[in-house]
Amino acid sequence: MNLTRPFSIRIAGIGGQGNIIAGLVLAKSLVNAGKYVIQTQNYTAQVRGGPSYCDLLISDNPIDFPKATIFDILMILHPSMIKQCKYVKNNGIIIIDDSYLEDLPYNVFRMTKRVIHIPASKFSFEKFSTEIYANMILLGVMIKATSLVKMDYVFNSLKENVNLKHLENNIEAVKYGTTLTEKVYKPRIERKHQRTIGFE
Repeated sequence: MNLTRPFSIRIAGIGGQGNIIAGLVLAKSLVNAGKYVIQTQNYTAQVRGGPSYCDLLISDNPIDFPKATIFDILMILHPSMIKQCKYVKNNGIIIIDDSYLEDLPYNVFRMTKRVIHIPASKFSFEKFSTEIYANMILLGVMIKATSLVKMDYVFNSLKENVNLKHLENNIEAVKYGTTLTEKVYKPRIERKHQRTIGFE
């Protein structure tokens, strides 16, 4: 029997940055694309400013356990969450909003060289006169760099989960994000565990 583990993603930021809505939009996009998805979230009691992250597990098969300890993709929306990079899988993918980082810490590159860093908050302010769309810009970057799901599913998910008055800008932000990287990693959602010798 071939054993597989779910593909794992963590979107980390602080309360008010929209990392949870970005995770929800991505999760529902993947469900509509026919994947099994578990989405969980963790945040402090503070409405804004406290640590917050959203985790996704994705598989072609039913998922038995709803938690991950390491992640194939980490998306970092705030400098205070850069420490989350220690949870990236070896040779995983890290996507960072570096708007307020002078330099990326060395430990970001210890586990992987597949790092994409762009000033998403600054780009959001320049394009929309507010930083609130940085989450969707980075989501667009992630989707372009990984080909996890077709954009039509993402746009449909946005229509279902985003306030109508912000819908057009959210769609535009995702589209904009896809123009900001030429890197394409195309990770496989299904990864086989190494089988123990003598067991089939």
